[in-house]
Amino acid sequence: MTQAHQDHRRGTLYMLLVIAIWGCFLPVGKSALQAVDPYWLTAMRFGAAALVFLGLLWVREGAAALRTEGHLWKVALFGSLGFAGFGVCLFEGLKLTRPEISGMILALGPIQVALFQWWRTHRRPDNFTLTMIALALIGELFVITAGDVARLVGGDALGNGLVFLASLFWTAYTLGGQQFPGWSPVRYTALSCSLGCFAIATAVIIATLAGHSQPPRAEQLVAVWPQLAFIVFCVSVFGILFWNMGVAKLGPMSAGLFANFTPVITYLIAIAQGRRPDTLELTGAAIVLIALIANNRHQRSKVGRLEV
Repeated sequence: MTQAHQDHRRGTLYMLLVIAIWGCFLPVGKSALQAVDPYWLTAMRFGAAALVFLGLLWVREGAAALRTEGHLWKVALFGSLGFAGFGVCLFEGLKLTRPEISGMILALGPIQVALFQWWRTHRRPDNFTLTMIALALIGELFVITAGDVARLVGGDALGNGLVFLASLFWTAYTLGGQQFPGWSPVRYTALSCSLGCFAIATAVIIATLAGHSQPPRAEQLVAVWPQLAFIVFCVSVFGILFWNMGVAKLGPMSAGLFANFTPVITYLIAIAQGRRPDTLELTGAAIVLIALIANNRHQRSKVGRLEV
């Protein structure tokens, strides 16, 4: 097996793990928000994650990897977008809308990446990739709406807008990793997350002084400690690390298409909680899965042709 195929296989594994983790994230996050507000929840999840990432980077690459090599402000910018902007906007929006709708909005990431790459390189993505992105989104539309388009605007419009803004922040952060080609995914994750915590701290202070946020009480933390543990360690550490590793192996567009499957996982959790799917919803889930598998095979065949 060639190195390119090994990278593709590993990238696929990373993205499958991301799908499983992120698919559970929105329902769990919605539950945690009943006790902890978005600002403090963002601070706790990424503050703890930054410490883990920095320790992992130190062990794997040494103290020299902790330096930004003259890219301090650039790393801080992407970290602020990907952790402060994304975290706060997502949780503020999730308070006002349903996890399934949030998942559908976040699935717009591949379209954002494709349009940005098209604009930056002036090279149009191949027809197959664009078709699979469209097909996956159509499938998700069936899953989320079950034929009732009004569900896409259900809940609070401000909440939906904030989740969309969060998706833009995460797309910018994902593409920002390409600005540091000599860095490992662990290094980009650790430095951007740790520097992003300064922006998170600023947001917490401002929101607290404005009376929009308040620190959680001890009994509130105890009440949701399982949700907090999942969000901090599984989502914020492993989810982000696997995401950046998957992007490094597959590229942002292919990784983004995998992320389309995340709302389906979220929807399956809703089923487990008592919802009953109809035929159109199950059809949508099948369409998303087919699009993911088809694009995966397409990207592998492109790799194979380049090596011949």
